[in-house]
Amino acid sequence: MSFRDALKAYLVNPGDYPEDVIFHDEEVVIIRDRFPKSQCHYLVLIRDLSESRKKPWALSTEIKLKLQPYIEWALNHAFESFTKEYEWKGTKVAPFANKAQFHNKNYFFENFTKVGIHSVPSLNNLHVHVMTKDFHSERLKNKKHYNSFNTEFFVSWDKLPLESVDVKYMEETVIKKRDLKCCYCNENFKNRFSQLKLHLDHEFAKRFVKCSM
Repeated sequence: MSFRDALKAYLVNPGDYPEDVIFHDEEVVIIRDRFPKSQCHYLVLIRDLSESRKKPWALSTEIKLKLQPYIEWALNHAFESFTKEYEWKGTKVAPFANKAQFHNKNYFFENFTKVGIHSVPSLNNLHVHVMTKDFHSERLKNKKHYNSFNTEFFVSWDKLPLESVDVKYMEETVIKKRDLKCCYCNENFKNRFSQLKLHLDHEFAKRFVKCSM
């Protein structure tokens, strides 16, 4: 099977992948991204193979409505997982001014999560990314990884559907040439990914600490 079809197995036999699948029913499968770019990073997959092969940026209103409850389920899972694993240090820096905001589910959703699709996805089957915006992950390894979630290459859920996508512009200009800017403080690292990565780790550690057992 081609790498581009790697998600199809989850649609056909989700029960075969208990280490990855966190939810499934007849309509949808939700999995942990095997190469997570944040602490909580999930993929929401529609199981209808005819719909699954369509362009994600052209997602119909009908399919969006069908997927919405599952998006909300994944967001809740991200909130519960992250707040169980980490505590806010109390530092008055974005995205939270205090612990009450950190533990407020709606505030957390609005300020510390991303939901959307890649305008030019690397995998064939339709998948919606639901993730926290920490970008604190060993799997975040290069400029393309980061810019694919922090530029217009990533299309937010509320902006779908689009009328079209300029594939060449997205792949050659946005991903490769757009400056790297910190998602916490907007500092511009130009093309210096290794420095950005160290900075992101510092920004994460300034805000969060592992919960004590």
